[in-house]
Amino acid sequence: MTPAPYRSEIDGLRAVSVLVILLFHLKVITFSGGFIGVDVFFVISGFLITRIILRKLVEEAFSFREFYIRRIARIVPALVVTVGISLLAATVLYSPLVLEHAMRQGLAALFSVSNIFFWAEANYWTLGAKNFVLLHTWSLGVEEQFYLFYPLLLVACFRLAGLRAVWLLMLTLVVGGTFAAERYFWIDRTAAFYLTPFRLYEFALGGLGSLVILRLGQLTGKWQNLSSLGSVAGLSMILHSALTYNFLTAFPGTNALQPTIGALLVILSGASPAARLLLSNALMVWVGRLSYALYLVHWPLIVLYRNVYGPKLDIADQLVLAAASVALAVLLNRGVERAFRLGPREQVTRSGMATRRALGLTGLATLAVSGFAVAGIMGQGWPGRLPDDAQVIAQPVEDISLEQKRILQETCAQNDDTFCGERREGGKNIMLLADSRAFDMYVALRSAYPQFNVYTSFGIGCPPVIDPALSRSRFYTECPQLNRRRMQAALDAPEGEIIFLAVEFNGWVGPALLETARRLAQSGKQVFILGQSQGLVGKSPQEIAIDQIRWSTDDSYIARFVEEPPFRLDDLYREKINQTGATYISNRQFFQPDQYRIYTHDRQNLLTFDGKHLTTAGAHEFGQYLKKHYPLEVVPGN
Repeated sequence: MTPAPYRSEIDGLRAVSVLVILLFHLKVITFSGGFIGVDVFFVISGFLITRIILRKLVEEAFSFREFYIRRIARIVPALVVTVGISLLAATVLYSPLVLEHAMRQGLAALFSVSNIFFWAEANYWTLGAKNFVLLHTWSLGVEEQFYLFYPLLLVACFRLAGLRAVWLLMLTLVVGGTFAAERYFWIDRTAAFYLTPFRLYEFALGGLGSLVILRLGQLTGKWQNLSSLGSVAGLSMILHSALTYNFLTAFPGTNALQPTIGALLVILSGASPAARLLLSNALMVWVGRLSYALYLVHWPLIVLYRNVYGPKLDIADQLVLAAASVALAVLLNRGVERAFRLGPREQVTRSGMATRRALGLTGLATLAVSGFAVAGIMGQGWPGRLPDDAQVIAQPVEDISLEQKRILQETCAQNDDTFCGERREGGKNIMLLADSRAFDMYVALRSAYPQFNVYTSFGIGCPPVIDPALSRSRFYTECPQLNRRRMQAALDAPEGEIIFLAVEFNGWVGPALLETARRLAQSGKQVFILGQSQGLVGKSPQEIAIDQIRWSTDDSYIARFVEEPPFRLDDLYREKINQTGATYISNRQFFQPDQYRIYTHDRQNLLTFDGKHLTTAGAHEFGQYLKKHYPLEVVPGN
C-alpha cells in the first residue's frame, strides 16, 4: 500500500495549536483563549486517524493489531518519561499532601483516564487546578479513549454498509455531539469539558474532512485562489478564538465550532499558496513536528517553576520558560519520541530498534513509574523526607477540619436538617449562615462573643445567598432547598437579630451576597458579612511554611505568593455592603497589618491550612480580632 502523501501544512497547523496553548499557559494576556489549541489538535487527530483507517480498509489491509501498536509507540514512551521526571521533581519540591495528589495524577495519566480523574477532582478553571502538575494530560486521556473505540466503530460501519455508513456516522457525531456538548454544558460544565463523549464531534469534524478529500480531492489548479482563501479564513477563525475567548466563554459546545471549523478549513484547503507561506515554512513545520513533545513538557515546567518562584510571571519569566520548554521538547523528541516511533515496517522503530524490544521497554518503564506513584500514594507523600518541624506542619488537612467539626458537634446539638442549635428566646443570639466556613467561624464567634448563643446552618460549598442561580454545590446536593429554608428563617427572625454570613468571598458570589445583605438589612436584622480571606495564590500557607523550614527562607518568601493587589474585593464591596445597612468585615488588617502573615502571633500555629479556612488556633485569634474591631450591640428586647 502506498503511504498517504505528506502534508507539511498540517504540521504547520500543529505548530499553531501548540503555540497558542503555550502562550495561554504562560499567561500572555492577549491569548486568553489559547486553550482552543487542544480542540484544533482533536480535529487534526480525527482527520489523520480516519484517513489512515479508511485507506487501509479500502485496500483491505487494515489491522487492529498494527493500529494499536503504532498508537502505543507514538504516544506512550514520551508520556511515561514526562510523567516520571515530573513526579521526581515533585518529590523534591512538593509537600506531602500535594505530592500524593501529583502521584494520583501520574497514575491517571499513565492509564489514559486523566480526563476522568480531573473531572472528578476539580474544574479546569479553578485556582487549584493551575497547580496540578499533570493537568494537561486530560487531553491525552480523551485522545487515547478516542483511539481505543473509534477504530471499532469506523470498521464496523464500513464493513456493514461501506462509505455511506461512514458518512452517516460522521454527520451524526458532528450534529449530535455538538448538540449534546452544548446542552450538557449548562448541566455540568466540568463534565462537558473533560469527558470524551462531549468532545467526539471535534474528532468527527476531522473525520468528515477526510471523507470530503477522499471524495473530492483537494482544491488545486484553478481553485488555488479559493484554497488560499480557505486557509486564511481557517487560520483567522482559530486565531480570533485564541485572542477573544476566555474562562467566561461557554466552552465547549457551539463556541468550539469556530476554531474547529477553522481547522477543518485549513485541512480542506490543502497546500494552498497561503498555506505554503504561512504553515509550510521550515520554522512552522519544525515546531509542528515538535508539537507533541512541546505539549508534554511545557505545562509541568511552568507549574514547577511557579511552585518555586511564585505564580506571577513577568516577561523575563515567560521568555525563560518558553525557551526552556522548546529545549526540553527537543531532547524528548530526539531522545525518546523518534527512537520509539515505528517506521514504515511494523517490525522496527525509526531508530532501528526492534518493535518487540521497544514495546517491552515501554511496558517496563510504565510499570516502574506506576510503582513509584503507588508507593508515593501509599506513603501519603512521604512526610519522612521533611525535617521534623515541617512534618508537624504537614498534618493532613482532613485532621484539622475534623477537629473543628468535633468542636461544633460537641457544643451545638443538631436541631433539624437546617440548623445546629436553636435560637434562645430572651437571650443574646447570633445566627451563623455559612458554607464550609461554618466550622472555623463557629469557633471564632464563640471565642469573640462568649455571652452569645451561636446557632448555625451550613452546607459545604453552598453559599448562603438568596440568589437561586448560586444555590448549587457539587458537595451538597440539597443546597437550593437548604438556602430557601435558612434564608426564610433569617427573614422571619425578630428585628435586631444578629446574622453572620460566612462564605468563600469571591467575584462570583459577591453580587449575590450584596443583594442578600440588602434584603436582610431591610428586614431589620443586624447583618455582618465576612469579607475576602483568600490572600495567597499559587500555594497554601501549609506549603509555604514547609518550604520555609526546608529551604531556610525568611518571611520575604511569602511575598512571592501574595495576591496582587491583596484583598482587592475589600475595595469593591466594603462600601457597597455598608451602604445597605450591613457591616462588611475586612480581613486585611488581620492577615496583613504590614506584611502578609501565615502564623499566629506566637508563631506556634498556622492561621489557615489552605488559605481560606482558619485553623483552630487561627479561629481563636480571629475571634479576638472580631471582638476588638466589631463589638456587638444587642437591640433591646432581643
